Amino acid sequence: MYGSRPSIKYAFMSEPLDNSTVNQSQKGLTFSEKARLFFQLPSIFHGTLIGLVLLAAKVVFYLTQNWAFVFESPYMFFSFTLLVYAIFMASRAEKNILAQEFRFGKAFFTGFRVVVVAITLSILADALLYEMDHDLPSQTIQIQIEKSVEAFKQVSFMSAEEKDKVIEELKKQKPGSFSALIGGWIGKVLANSFWLLITSLFFRYRPNRNEWLNDTQNEG
Repeated sequence: MYGSRPSIKYAFMSEPLDNSTVNQSQKGLTFSEKARLFFQLPSIFHGTLIGLVLLAAKVVFYLTQNWAFVFESPYMFFSFTLLVYAIFMASRAEKNILAQEFRFGKAFFTGFRVVVVAITLSILADALLYEMDHDLPSQTIQIQIEKSVEAFKQVSFMSAEEKDKVIEELKKQKPGSFSALIGGWIGKVLANSFWLLITSLFFRYRPNRNEWLNDTQNEG
């Protein structure tokens, strides 16, 4: 289909490449071919994989009448753990591709792509379910109110008036609205991006202390 045009199989590549090799491989490619290569990035693959798992989990909770579990701590921990694992796998794969070019910025955006894709698919599940079941938004609000009431029992620094105000604000929410979905998407992306500052420091390329010896030997 693409004749003899060069391509890079990012998701399954095991040999490290430098950035110049990647750039040379993309010369002469059309926009559609560059887009195809972009979607072959490990970060897109792992973000999509985890996003589909989260999407499927929400659908299962809905179908089994366990929608409240989406707001429980175990599910939140499960989601966060999957996301961290996906970032780990994608960062390791893309670091193997770019080698010494995998600096902090590239490490950050590798994880950022994972986060954006996974959360987008998770929010998409909410949008689809809210659109299919018009009673689900009110059910979501009721769940949030019940959880807030339970949380208030452990809080002593808020007055009764302040607690009532929080409950009233929850009642005004429209979880299925476009603005609420976009707001939730932005909030989750930003919240998870905080951890990328840490993972990027861990996964970024760090030169070996003796690497200069190898460079000197190669020049000789």
